[in-house]
Amino acid sequence: MAVISINWKPSDRDLRWFAVGQFTGVMFIAAELWIFVLAFWKISAVIVAASAIVAVFGLAAPQSIRGVYRAWMVAVFPLGWTISHLLLASIFFGVIMPIGLILRVLGRDPMRKAFDRSATTYWIARPTEPTDSQRYFRQF
Repeated sequence: MAVISINWKPSDRDLRWFAVGQFTGVMFIAAELWIFVLAFWKISAVIVAASAIVAVFGLAAPQSIRGVYRAWMVAVFPLGWTISHLLLASIFFGVIMPIGLILRVLGRDPMRKAFDRSATTYWIARPTEPTDSQRYFRQF
Protein backbone atom coordinates (compact mmCIF):
# COMPACT_ATOMS: atom_id res chain seq x y z
CA MET A 1 0.00 0.00 0.00
CA ALA A 2 1.40 3.36 -0.99
CA VAL A 3 1.58 6.29 1.38
CA ILE A 4 0.36 8.60 -1.38
CA SER A 5 -1.60 7.59 -4.46
CA ILE A 6 -2.97 9.52 -7.42
CA ASN A 7 -6.72 9.49 -7.97
CA TRP A 8 -6.89 8.90 -11.73
CA LYS A 9 -10.69 9.02 -11.84
CA PRO A 10 -11.68 12.04 -9.75
CA SER A 11 -15.34 12.68 -9.02
CA ASP A 12 -17.04 15.99 -9.70
CA ARG A 13 -16.72 16.80 -6.01
CA ASP A 14 -12.95 16.15 -6.09
CA LEU A 15 -12.56 18.36 -9.15
CA ARG A 16 -14.53 21.19 -7.54
CA TRP A 17 -12.36 20.98 -4.42
CA PHE A 18 -9.30 21.05 -6.63
CA ALA A 19 -10.60 24.12 -8.48
CA VAL A 20 -11.25 26.03 -5.25
CA GLY A 21 -8.02 24.83 -3.63
CA GLN A 22 -5.76 25.70 -6.52
CA PHE A 23 -7.34 29.14 -6.83
CA THR A 24 -6.89 29.80 -3.11
CA GLY A 25 -3.28 28.63 -3.17
CA VAL A 26 -2.45 30.64 -6.27
CA MET A 27 -4.04 33.74 -4.73
CA PHE A 28 -1.81 33.44 -1.64
CA ILE A 29 1.32 32.93 -3.73
CA ALA A 30 0.43 35.79 -6.08
CA ALA A 31 -0.30 38.09 -3.14
CA GLU A 32 3.09 37.32 -1.63
CA LEU A 33 4.82 37.94 -4.97
CA TRP A 34 2.90 41.16 -5.41
CA ILE A 35 3.59 42.44 -1.88
CA PHE A 36 7.18 41.37 -1.37
CA VAL A 37 8.53 41.43 -4.93
CA LEU A 38 6.86 44.27 -6.77
CA ALA A 39 8.74 43.47 -9.97
CA PHE A 40 6.60 40.36 -10.53
CA TRP A 41 3.16 42.00 -10.49
CA LYS A 42 2.51 41.31 -14.18
CA ILE A 43 3.40 37.65 -13.83
CA SER A 44 1.21 37.45 -10.72
CA ALA A 45 -1.72 38.94 -12.63
CA VAL A 46 -1.36 36.42 -15.46
CA ILE A 47 -1.11 33.49 -13.05
CA VAL A 48 -4.16 34.68 -11.09
CA ALA A 49 -6.14 35.09 -14.33
CA ALA A 50 -5.26 31.56 -15.47
CA SER A 51 -6.13 30.19 -12.05
CA ALA A 52 -9.44 32.05 -12.06
CA ILE A 53 -10.30 30.57 -15.47
CA VAL A 54 -9.54 27.06 -14.20
CA ALA A 55 -11.60 27.73 -11.05
CA VAL A 56 -14.61 29.01 -13.00
CA PHE A 57 -14.54 26.05 -15.39
CA GLY A 58 -13.97 23.68 -12.47
CA LEU A 59 -17.00 24.95 -10.60
CA ALA A 60 -19.26 25.20 -13.66
CA ALA A 61 -18.23 22.01 -15.48
CA PRO A 62 -15.88 19.97 -13.27
CA GLN A 63 -15.05 17.33 -15.89
CA SER A 64 -13.58 20.03 -18.14
CA ILE A 65 -10.57 20.44 -15.84
CA ARG A 66 -9.82 16.74 -15.50
CA GLY A 67 -6.68 17.14 -17.64
CA VAL A 68 -5.43 20.03 -15.50
CA TYR A 69 -6.10 17.96 -12.38
CA ARG A 70 -4.21 14.95 -13.71
CA ALA A 71 -1.29 17.06 -14.91
CA TRP A 72 -1.06 18.78 -11.54
CA MET A 73 -1.19 15.49 -9.64
CA VAL A 74 1.54 13.99 -11.84
CA ALA A 75 3.66 17.11 -11.36
CA VAL A 76 3.36 17.25 -7.56
CA PHE A 77 3.38 13.50 -6.83
CA PRO A 78 7.20 13.30 -6.56
CA LEU A 79 7.18 16.30 -4.24
CA GLY A 80 4.57 14.70 -1.97
CA TRP A 81 6.39 11.36 -1.99
CA THR A 82 9.70 13.02 -1.08
CA ILE A 83 8.24 15.18 1.68
CA SER A 84 6.32 12.30 3.27
CA HIS A 85 9.40 10.07 3.32
CA LEU A 86 11.61 12.86 4.68
CA LEU A 87 9.04 13.59 7.38
CA LEU A 88 8.81 9.93 8.41
CA ALA A 89 12.61 9.58 8.38
CA SER A 90 13.08 12.72 10.46
CA ILE A 91 10.54 11.52 13.03
CA PHE A 92 12.24 8.13 13.22
CA PHE A 93 15.82 9.37 13.37
CA GLY A 94 15.00 12.48 15.42
CA VAL A 95 12.61 10.99 18.01
CA ILE A 96 12.37 7.19 18.04
CA MET A 97 16.03 6.28 17.55
CA PRO A 98 17.36 8.68 20.25
CA ILE A 99 14.84 7.30 22.74
CA GLY A 100 15.97 3.77 21.91
CA LEU A 101 19.64 4.70 22.24
CA ILE A 102 19.04 6.40 25.60
CA LEU A 103 17.14 3.36 26.89
CA ARG A 104 19.91 1.06 25.66
CA VAL A 105 22.61 3.17 27.34
CA LEU A 106 20.61 3.18 30.59
CA GLY A 107 20.20 -0.60 30.38
CA ARG A 108 16.42 -0.53 30.20
CA ASP A 109 14.61 -3.32 28.35
CA PRO A 110 10.91 -2.36 28.40
CA MET A 111 9.96 -5.12 25.94
CA ARG A 112 11.96 -7.74 27.87
CA LYS A 113 13.86 -8.88 24.80
CA ALA A 114 16.99 -9.94 26.68
CA PHE A 115 17.79 -13.64 26.24
CA ASP A 116 17.69 -15.63 29.49
CA ARG A 117 19.06 -19.20 29.21
CA SER A 118 17.80 -20.16 32.66
CA ALA A 119 14.18 -19.28 31.85
CA THR A 120 11.97 -22.27 31.05
CA THR A 121 9.53 -20.07 29.14
CA TYR A 122 9.05 -16.47 28.17
CA TRP A 123 5.30 -16.64 28.61
CA ILE A 124 3.90 -13.82 30.73
CA ALA A 125 0.77 -14.88 32.56
CA ARG A 126 -2.10 -12.52 31.97
CA PRO A 127 -3.96 -11.36 35.07
CA THR A 128 -7.37 -12.95 35.40
CA GLU A 129 -10.27 -10.60 34.86
CA PRO A 130 -13.55 -10.85 36.70
CA THR A 131 -16.17 -12.84 34.82
CA ASP A 132 -19.07 -10.74 36.08
CA SER A 133 -21.06 -9.55 33.06
CA GLN A 134 -22.02 -6.34 34.88
CA ARG A 135 -18.49 -5.03 34.31
CA TYR A 136 -19.46 -4.29 30.70
CA PHE A 137 -21.77 -1.57 31.99
CA ARG A 138 -18.96 -0.05 34.13
CA GLN A 139 -16.28 0.43 31.53
CA PHE A 140 -14.38 3.11 33.41
